[in-house]
Amino acid sequence: MVTARSFWLLAQAADNSAKLPPPTRAAVQMALLGILLLGMLLVVFVLLGGHWVRRLGSHRRGPAVPPDMILGKPSRGDQPKSLSRPPRGEPGDGETMIPDDTKC
Repeated sequence: MVTARSFWLLAQAADNSAKLPPPTRAAVQMALLGILLLGMLLVVFVLLGGHWVRRLGSHRRGPAVPPDMILGKPSRGDQPKSLSRPPRGEPGDGETMIPDDTKC
């Protein structure tokens, strides 16, 4: 972990080394400031994005089928006429050609 003492030691070492020219030093400081601001901006984006996703995830939607459309399980006698199968040979049994209606 970086502490104040390590910063102080780093500053002492920098004082003893060769000084950077003022334009280069300003460019380095601006680059470090830009990196710092970019990092803070990324952290803010992550926090705001997490808040947005939590808000979307907490939204409860209603049931997929409305309550007035839910039908009970039909018993054998309650089966509608359209669902029952007609006897074989009568119109509507799914055949494409009815032999009685063909004329040559």
